[in-house]
Amino acid sequence: MRIAAAMLMLAFTACGSAAAGPAAPSPAASPLGNYQLKFALMDQLGKPVYCDPDFYPVARAEGEQASALATFPTIQADGPTFAAIIEHEHLTALNLTDADKLAVYRAWKLLRALRLTPQASGYSFQYRITAGTGYELVLGTITPDGRISVSSRTASGPPACPICLGASTLIATPDGPVRVTEVRPGMVVWTVNSAGVKVAAPVAEIGSMEAPQGHLMVHLKLADGRELLVSPRHPTADGRFAGSLKTGDRLDGSRITLWELVPYSGGRTYDILPAGSTGQYWANGILMGSTLRQP
Repeated sequence: MRIAAAMLMLAFTACGSAAAGPAAPSPAASPLGNYQLKFALMDQLGKPVYCDPDFYPVARAEGEQASALATFPTIQADGPTFAAIIEHEHLTALNLTDADKLAVYRAWKLLRALRLTPQASGYSFQYRITAGTGYELVLGTITPDGRISVSSRTASGPPACPICLGASTLIATPDGPVRVTEVRPGMVVWTVNSAGVKVAAPVAEIGSMEAPQGHLMVHLKLADGRELLVSPRHPTADGRFAGSLKTGDRLDGSRITLWELVPYSGGRTYDILPAGSTGQYWANGILMGSTLRQP
């Protein structure tokens, strides 16, 4: 639209009479904001494929809606981001419905997943999109006024999604708490059997994965002082997901006093699977399920 307006103005000034004086130069296109540039990329090339914290490792739509409602005040408080999303999604900022807030939340997650790296002439980008039945890694640049140049498109696999626990998490064992990064297969940890009795069992499997840029973790605090940093799709011992919890909910015999999404800077995430019928274990003193246990 800006380019069209500039061309129209140029046409009028070029066709003016000599008496009107020399034609004024057409104004340069106005630079777009960071979020408008990201939306321009998504609209032309496709949305980024990323490790959506509300759908990894198991997709549950109700969990995403709960996260949307919990996160909405934070998104709304960021004026430029919120305004860009409202404009792009063709919403009215006042009286948003729960469905509108979900649309805002989904757009917010996409913006966070797409990174722009500043360069002398604008920004470079590198992100995955869906391509047919597979994925494609797209590299290129975008100028401040939104001109996109794609330098390469290559077939790619899906993004590597992280597995659940923060690196500082302590796992309960008969010999005392052990940092999750130091747990190894065969190490004996505390778990519970099918009758709910606390028993010792060896670790059958461990998992670790690099966390992508912008990965969000749930930060939980309980009334009794226990605290945990965990991916939103990690199951609790009673089958809920960390991302669907909220302040005031009961968890492992206590009450949640803080639930928030925070950026994770730990590099990698971790999970373990104790042998036995439940696969449950204590992480920072909170009984949790395992993403490595097959349903």
